[in-house]
Amino acid sequence: MAIQALASQQASAQQIYHSFSGFEQMRAQARDGDSEALSGAAKQFESVFVQMMLKAMRDTVPEGGLFESEQSDFYEGMFDQQISLNIANGKGIGLAEVIERQLKGMQAGATADSESEEGARSPLQMPVRSPFAALGRPSAIDQSRVKAEFVQQGAEQARSQVSANWSPASPQAFADELRPYAQRAAAKLGVSENLLIAQAALETGWGQKVMPRNDGGSSFNLFGIKANASWQGDKASTATLEYRDGIARRERAEFRAYASLEQSFDDYVTFLREQPRYSDALKAVDDQGFAEALQRSGYATDPAYAEKILAVKQRLDRVEPTTLAKGLTVNGERS
Repeated sequence: MAIQALASQQASAQQIYHSFSGFEQMRAQARDGDSEALSGAAKQFESVFVQMMLKAMRDTVPEGGLFESEQSDFYEGMFDQQISLNIANGKGIGLAEVIERQLKGMQAGATADSESEEGARSPLQMPVRSPFAALGRPSAIDQSRVKAEFVQQGAEQARSQVSANWSPASPQAFADELRPYAQRAAAKLGVSENLLIAQAALETGWGQKVMPRNDGGSSFNLFGIKANASWQGDKASTATLEYRDGIARRERAEFRAYASLEQSFDDYVTFLREQPRYSDALKAVDDQGFAEALQRSGYATDPAYAEKILAVKQRLDRVEPTTLAKGLTVNGERS
């Protein structure tokens, strides 16, 4: 037991652990004004926060696979914990730095208060004040500013991460993520949301083949719309397969790039409304009429474009995520 206790003490002095004993030890050091304890506490909190994020991310992935078991969940939890420790001990995500800065301000305020009480008890003695005492306790405005700063940093990091790595884990995840935007766009076009999700799935391979920007981030181009001369936004250049006189040819073209999924849906609605040749599609009374009118209007050069969209839409209507992505690809020009 003595050997284990000694090993535990040595390990806790070098690394961060998710244990109550570690928390209590840092609390005692923090009360003594140990700046290293403040840094350790901040990193500990960041590590716990990262582990919670990892757990939340895993909870979004559908379960029930061949290798799913209680044992695998246990080892995944251990793995996530180790990842969170490594992140917190490294550069981290910026949370520890913000927390440490706020804790130091509160510690300085507590020092100022204790010195004021000491001066009241001994009015003839001039207390030696800490240089941080003039800072006082962080006001509500300061705390709000720190919180806003952290939230903004987190939002920017999350937005950057999504832009660079957006790739849905499954066809069902793809459909779920697009559904809120598809509902709004479908209401404007007079079609079902599943039809628009089906078209986006066909164009992007369920989100796995979204063309990248020149900087490597996702273009969020869900409907294969090309960047013609009138387009003033960002662009993404990629190879595409076009049908010319019934013959498939590989060509390179520039496509529109968006900052989000929402922008992609909004531009798709605008694109159809501004092009006179799609007027028949906008007048269609059902999903089949819309898809067939798109194909007749030359939205895509793929001769089976409408048929493929409707096939995917039928699968979405039946809610069969395990069969959603089988054998469906699309090629053709949208201009």
